[in-house]
Amino acid sequence: MLELECLSEMEVEVLKELGNIGTGHAATSLSKLLDKYIEITVPEVKIVSIADLRGELYEEVVAGVLIALQDLEGNNSGYLYVMVPMKSADKLVVEMYGTEDVDDEMYASAVMEAGNILASSFCDASADFLDIILLPSPPNYAVDMATAVMDGVVSQMAQKSDNLIIFETKLNSESNIEINLALLPEDDLFSNIMNILEGL
Repeated sequence: MLELECLSEMEVEVLKELGNIGTGHAATSLSKLLDKYIEITVPEVKIVSIADLRGELYEEVVAGVLIALQDLEGNNSGYLYVMVPMKSADKLVVEMYGTEDVDDEMYASAVMEAGNILASSFCDASADFLDIILLPSPPNYAVDMATAVMDGVVSQMAQKSDNLIIFETKLNSESNIEINLALLPEDDLFSNIMNILEGL
């Protein structure tokens, strides 16, 4: 497994910049959606084996939005996982509807809309950075432990991926809405990122 410690300082900075570009665009889109200033933290970059992925996700119930990423040929490139802790999801729904009086369908719709906007922004920015096209699929929504939402993906990716790059960041609004993003690239996308690093 490629360890983060094996990368040079410049290579690590390139990975962080990829995360910065994606989350920066996502924060701008979320700001427009909520009409509030959004602050983002500098992404943490982790290179982990697929077997260790569950240990990298915090044990907390989240409103999770899982989006598959594809290239122009329709091949899977990985997944973008948007995790919204329940307290933040509650605040997000109030911000979007202006009321707490919403049913489960409206609640899910609001979280998925936010996840879709974040995913599209992240994909557009990341594609520009990597010079590749990433197309997000319709979002899959679930309220569960963060690790449980990922179980199916872990099983699928374990068959064809060894290493994953996870970008962890937090987007905070004036209402203290916390949203975490994790990018899980499959082999081809992982190789593209590594090729960029090798070409420095």
